[in-house]
Amino acid sequence: METPQVRYILDTAPWINGVTLPDTIPLRIRRLIQHDKKGLCTVSLLETAILHRLGRLIVEGTLDEFLAVGVSEDVQLLELTPGIAARTNELPEDFPGDPFDRAIIATAAVHRLTLITSDRVIRDARACAVEYCPFKRRRHHR
Repeated sequence: METPQVRYILDTAPWINGVTLPDTIPLRIRRLIQHDKKGLCTVSLLETAILHRLGRLIVEGTLDEFLAVGVSEDVQLLELTPGIAARTNELPEDFPGDPFDRAIIATAAVHRLTLITSDRVIRDARACAVEYCPFKRRRHHR
């Protein structure tokens, strides 16, 4: 069997939600990426660790365990390279300065991957190919 090719890269929020709350990912997106290996920029690991430290991400078990589950066999880590770092400076002048977003977009652009993101600012910047992934609200059962 052939190894699936990476065509999509996950922004940090869709990656985290895919691990913790997979039913919040729209069915259209789940179908789109179900048979492909997904790329994940290594800076998303650092962003996740920071969110956890700040209390904005609560996980069951330890952060190490969460990251191990999140970086499963259908996820390929994509390293920050000198070319990607340089590409972060080529984003539009009005693009926000968040270094994680800039690195993820530059990674998508350099590798010619489609970015799965829930961030409207990234979608509207048109700095790389994007599949917009607004999260579904979870229904509360009574």
